[in-house]
Amino acid sequence: MEPENVRITPEMAMKELGIQSTQYYARTKKLGIKSHRIKGKAYLDEKQMQKLRDDNKSQNTLANVDNSSEMSTLETVELIEEISDEEEEDIWRKAGEIKAKHLTAKDLLALHLAAGMKFEDLDPDLQEQVKTINVAANPESMGKSIAGTAQAMLQKRRLHQT
Repeated sequence: MEPENVRITPEMAMKELGIQSTQYYARTKKLGIKSHRIKGKAYLDEKQMQKLRDDNKSQNTLANVDNSSEMSTLETVELIEEISDEEEEDIWRKAGEIKAKHLTAKDLLALHLAAGMKFEDLDPDLQEQVKTINVAANPESMGKSIAGTAQAMLQKRRLHQT
């Protein structure tokens, strides 16, 4: 098979790179990689995958540089013995703040990704959900069942408020 005919699914790419889906989609967006769609499924070609591999190497290099400045276990133990109660509270607070950022970072990333997405970017099952909701919300195509129920609920609520 020639490189341009290679079909790499997002799952295969994530597994090879050792990353989660949020990282995968953030990196493809950052690198300007648009998946090829074949019968509703997303695929990368070999050139796109190589871009991801190169980016992954640079990410790993940055992580190794960050880890190279770690203290030895003995130095860490000595430092811990010198921490006052007040400093300990500050450290606990800082750790909590870091954890809170970590817990919300994926949601923020997902929100930013979602803001830039178009209908065509959605997986087929999600496109189907959107179509179903659009049909239900359009009284002309759905008849008066949902629109009528919504109108009745509004009138009922207005009556109770008066």
